[in-house]
Amino acid sequence: MKKYFNYQVHKDVTVRNLITIETLDLSDRFRYPEESHEFYEFAYVDSGAIFCDMGAESTLLQQGELLLIPPQCTHSYRTARSQSAAIFILCFRSQSEYLSILDQKIKLDKEAKHMISEIIRESKNAFVFPFDKKLKPLPTGLFGAQQMVENRIETLLIHLIRAQISQNRDIVFVMNSVELEHSLCNDITKLLKEHVYSSITLDEISRQTFYSKTFLNGVFKKNTGLPIMKYYTMLKVQEAKKLLRKNTPISSVAAQLNFDSATYFTKVFKKYAKMTPSAYKKTIF
Repeated sequence: MKKYFNYQVHKDVTVRNLITIETLDLSDRFRYPEESHEFYEFAYVDSGAIFCDMGAESTLLQQGELLLIPPQCTHSYRTARSQSAAIFILCFRSQSEYLSILDQKIKLDKEAKHMISEIIRESKNAFVFPFDKKLKPLPTGLFGAQQMVENRIETLLIHLIRAQISQNRDIVFVMNSVELEHSLCNDITKLLKEHVYSSITLDEISRQTFYSKTFLNGVFKKNTGLPIMKYYTMLKVQEAKKLLRKNTPISSVAAQLNFDSATYFTKVFKKYAKMTPSAYKKTIF
């Protein structure tokens, strides 16, 4: 008798939940309020152009371009002056670390654009259209339509990741490795400590380690419990305490640790130490 064996298919990219699917026509000078959330969001511009503002960074998305926004990233949208836009917004949950590869705007090829049109087409077979903040299943939706939507999103994401890999030979896959995570965290911590008396940004850390900002923050937080830049600020506050114990003037501490001003240093110190620098000095002298 012929023997058969089971093979568990390895899934590199999985969509856990759908949050929203929206097709929006935006007028000129449109502005969407700032928000952040615990799921992924991607915005695709079908016509016109929009700006996506994330902190101090502003990214211009033009027709045919897509931007994937990672969880907990504060962002907002706005159209350019005298420029309307038609955009497709999709929000979903995923735990795939490979999505960190898609950390910049992407110009879609013809195949990817077709995939987006298929996602929209299949979504209309599964949910009430026009789509709104909350997805509502069609009472008479086609058999398997919701699953098809999920599968088509995963196919699009895999297609985009493959394209990025082919364009960037610095991308290395050693995911889910305890040794890798510990090594990365040690390298990041070393960099932060080396720059306690100067400054370093997440962009610079990303360039020096050859990993995306999203991936680095995820690994670091998983192993330390804190995002990279928050950990960096705590290192500076710890060093500030050492200087204050030596009776160093507060203005001098702020300058040595590269804070913009003594006022800003006091604000940060109070947030992390739960007291002002002057109050801290009184507890130790």
